Amino acid sequence: MKSADGLPYRLIFPDSEHEVVSSFLRDLAASDCSPSTLRSYAYDLLRWFRFLHGRFTPWERAERLDVRALVEHMRVAPTANALRRGAENPATTNVVTRKRGPGMTFSPNSINHQLTVLSSFYDFALEMNLGPLVNPVPRQRAAGSRVNAHHNPMEAFRPARRGSYRQRVPRPVWRGMPDDAVVRIFDGLTNHRDRALLSFWLSSGARAEELLGLRHGDYDFGEHTIVVTSKGTRNRDIVPASSDAFVWLALYMREEQPTSPGDLVWWTLSAKNRKPLTYSAARGMFSRAQARLGSNWTLHDLRHTAAQRMIADPGFTLVDVQTVLRHAHVTTTTVYTQPRMEDVLHKVLEHYARPKPPAPAIEADYDAAALRELLGLGE
Repeated sequence: MKSADGLPYRLIFPDSEHEVVSSFLRDLAASDCSPSTLRSYAYDLLRWFRFLHGRFTPWERAERLDVRALVEHMRVAPTANALRRGAENPATTNVVTRKRGPGMTFSPNSINHQLTVLSSFYDFALEMNLGPLVNPVPRQRAAGSRVNAHHNPMEAFRPARRGSYRQRVPRPVWRGMPDDAVVRIFDGLTNHRDRALLSFWLSSGARAEELLGLRHGDYDFGEHTIVVTSKGTRNRDIVPASSDAFVWLALYMREEQPTSPGDLVWWTLSAKNRKPLTYSAARGMFSRAQARLGSNWTLHDLRHTAAQRMIADPGFTLVDVQTVLRHAHVTTTTVYTQPRMEDVLHKVLEHYARPKPPAPAIEADYDAAALRELLGLGE
């Protein structure tokens, strides 16, 4: 809900706007944080205030033990999505993608993000003298220090010691889609809009929300490029895409979609209730397209697939792929040099199915005894 001072989000707890949180969010907004960041911080703070309310503890008097109790609670409590799915639908591993579905409890990344938000909020409250005397969240590292502050981008990042209550995060892995699966999903699409979206995601490597934010005037049919607002930096970057993607885009644009300069490119298909295509709607479209295949790939896996295809092409260097994907460090791009597990499994099975080569033998034209004596071989 938008507040009177222009904030895209505000926190209502228990029955009125929390002024300290609003001041904190305004501080973040003035620091050029995105609306999605403000929304994420507001929800994490709402969870914290609700948790303290159940413990009859004012937020200004929260202690380290309260933070520990929150972490313990998040490790075992079901998430809102898990409650909607129901306990009878636990997370399972998809037989096609070998990806495990969303878990019942909060992920390590969610818990660590919660701690980061609380630490930032209490640092702000202490600096502005708004009530608390100490920050209840244990420091992750010494004040003023920064992990890998002088990191060489050509070397791997050194692991840092986890702070108190910080969760161990599994090593990230990329999930590229096999070519035959991409073909089957593409063949199941029923309209030019979805074909254009899938072609752009697979050829440009753009993130899902970056492509959904495309506007008329942000594409060049002659150069086969689009201009997207990059996540994080929010720079306006030029990204190349395939000629097929622009063919599908041209076919889609002939279907009476809004085409005025500055209008969004991607819209819903209903002519009576036309509105911009949201991330949730695009995710639903991709899920429906996979129903026949029975897979559970995500929109971000399309970016992984594009990266893997570029890496496999000998015409691309690692720096070329880094430039297209707009990674800050080339070490981030190197994760795509790791082979896909299904490719490794296929090679291992081929290895064991391959017949053993015959043992070396002495040609019949040679004297076997003389040759063994010459080479120093025993009988």
